[in-house]
Amino acid sequence: MATKQIKVSDLTGEEIRDTENLARIVVEEHPTIDDSVTLEVLPEEIEDKLPEVEGYVRISYYPPSGDGGDVQEFVMTLEQFNNLSDEWDMQAVLESALALQAEEERSRRGRQGRRGRGEGARRPRVDYSDPMHAGEPHRGRITDTERDYVRENLSEVNARLERDGYRTIDPSDPDMSERYGLTPVETAKEL
Repeated sequence: MATKQIKVSDLTGEEIRDTENLARIVVEEHPTIDDSVTLEVLPEEIEDKLPEVEGYVRISYYPPSGDGGDVQEFVMTLEQFNNLSDEWDMQAVLESALALQAEEERSRRGRQGRRGRGEGARRPRVDYSDPMHAGEPHRGRITDTERDYVRENLSEVNARLERDGYRTIDPSDPDMSERYGLTPVETAKEL
């Protein structure tokens, strides 16, 4: 049996058919992420958006290997960084890429530790903080990341949930409201 791997841009989801045309952005420093995160992109998606040095997020851009170009480092304002993708929220993109990198690292370590044992067919864990799964019904606790994403993108999340056949999130439902922090908790004040 063969496995086919399809590469897609982390910024637009567009398939990268020619891996020689694959560029990478490494987010070296970001106000909300402790580790570096690698995003795979198409050069035409990013090159005209890379700014002069002036801000808060430092990234390294690795042009496609066939271009022979040098690694370029950039520092940009958070606003400029957040505008790199016209399609998705960059905070969610970073968190998703970070979770994937962590999962790949755990998987790599697990394979090294098994030495000689066959790999079991474990069901992959769903990352509910990923924008593609945020708000889906699950038994685990709601992370701050998932809660924030659902609260900030409720209509988008509900449209996706409905499209995928899940229940939608009703802010008037007290349980859902509390679970996702959709309305402030009111306290009774004595006059």
